[in-house]
Amino acid sequence: MLINYVASSRMGIGCVTGTWAVRDILAHIVAQEQYISDRLAEVTHGESFSVCQTQDELDTFLEEFGYPDFESPLLQLDIANDWVVNRYKSVSNEDLVAQEIHAFDAIIESLRTLTEEQLNANNLFKLIAHYTYVHYNEHAADIRKRFRSPVKR
Repeated sequence: MLINYVASSRMGIGCVTGTWAVRDILAHIVAQEQYISDRLAEVTHGESFSVCQTQDELDTFLEEFGYPDFESPLLQLDIANDWVVNRYKSVSNEDLVAQEIHAFDAIIESLRTLTEEQLNANNLFKLIAHYTYVHYNEHAADIRKRFRSPVKR
C-alpha cells in the first residue's frame, strides 16, 4: 500500500497534489472507492446502474449516500472533490485508512460475485479500473515524489 510511504504523523503535510495533503488524497480515494463499491453492490442485487440527470437527483444522491454521484454529467469534479476533502477533515487518519480498506474489500467481493455479463454491461470493467488502479496511479507519483523514501511504522 502506497500509504506506507507516509507515516500517520505526516499525512497532513500539504502540497502533495496541488494543495492536498496525503490525507486529502486518501479521502478523495475513499469517496470514489465507496462510490464504485456501492454501484457494484447495486448491480449485484439486480439494480440498474444509472447516473443523476437532474440537480434534484444529485442532491438526493448526496443525501442518501454521503458522497457525490461522480459519474453525473451535471457534476463539476472540482466542486465534488472540494466537498469530499471538507467532509473528511474531521475523520482521523486511522478511520480514513479503515474506510479505504473496507471500500476496497467490498469492491473485491463484488468482483468475486458479479458475472462476466454483469461486468461487461455499462462498461463496469472500465469504471472499476477508473476508480481503482488508474486512479491510484494518478496520485502515486505525487506521493512518491513528496516522500521519496519509505517510512517505517
